[in-house]
Amino acid sequence: MRLALGGLAGTLALLAYPLDPLANSNLTLHMFQHIGLFVFSALTGYGIERVLVKKLNALRKKSYVLWKAYLSLIRFNVNTKGLLFAAVIPLLVFAFWHFPPNFDLAVTNGYVHIAEHFSYIISGGLLGAALVAVPRKYKALLLVLAFMQAGMMGSMMLVWPHFYTAYSAAQNSEMDSALMMFGALGLMASGSWFLKVVDVI
Repeated sequence: MRLALGGLAGTLALLAYPLDPLANSNLTLHMFQHIGLFVFSALTGYGIERVLVKKLNALRKKSYVLWKAYLSLIRFNVNTKGLLFAAVIPLLVFAFWHFPPNFDLAVTNGYVHIAEHFSYIISGGLLGAALVAVPRKYKALLLVLAFMQAGMMGSMMLVWPHFYTAYSAAQNSEMDSALMMFGALGLMASGSWFLKVVDVI
């Protein structure tokens, strides 16, 4: 429950004044706000899933429909190794919203901006709820791939100096460098764990 509440508090903090308006005016902060929303929502989803597991019998007595729906979700996650919610949906969400026209539209249109944030929260929550079903080796691989993609996105964008036109070229360049550093540091932190998990070292 503490994880769920902590994740919820972090999500709300990123959406509240002054962080949300500040993120809209600074591309680097905006990019990391998206990552933060996803991570905090994943904590919330994981915490809620753990609470429901402990209270499964109580849930069965209170609501048979909710109990059956939750069991179906557990079976689905086990059968798919949790990869639909932990990999496929997050990939689609990040790819869609970081495509330049969609990203710029979310900056300039309030309704699209809300939909963008809502999609990060939902996909993060689904990842957290499915995390238990993901095999340990896949968790390590997904973490490494996530940091790798962040670093690659930053490095590729350096050759396109004005990638997101809603922001200045200087802000684009600053964000590119920040993403490259984030990816590199993340790979350094997670790479050795990944090699250990897959029995390379």
